[in-house]
Amino acid sequence: MKTILRTILSISLFLILLCGGIMFYTNRASGEVAGILDQLNPLVPKSEIYVKTQEPESVNNYGTAHYKQAAATADGQTRVVEFEGIQVLKTDRYLKLTNKGAHVETYEEIAKEEVPAAALKEIDK
Repeated sequence: MKTILRTILSISLFLILLCGGIMFYTNRASGEVAGILDQLNPLVPKSEIYVKTQEPESVNNYGTAHYKQAAATADGQTRVVEFEGIQVLKTDRYLKLTNKGAHVETYEEIAKEEVPAAALKEIDK
């Protein structure tokens, strides 16, 4: 009984430390690996970030556009984010991205007035 409890506690501690370490690693990272790790990590909260659309980094043969650009939270904290657009998006439009760390789940176009002031200040540079 004592060894079972000790094993369960050891595994739990290992998983908590692993998730915390992954969260630390992906804090400012962007890219596919960081997105997958953040998507699976239960310690990374969902949030919303804002971007002003730019030209895509690349467009594949199917017309899917890959974007890598600066994003800002509602309180003005910035990070680089990578996401895919179904098609090439119009430039200088504002998007609200629903994300979980580096993993972008959805995006929607919003009016400039809907972007929080602190985020607008960062993404309009």
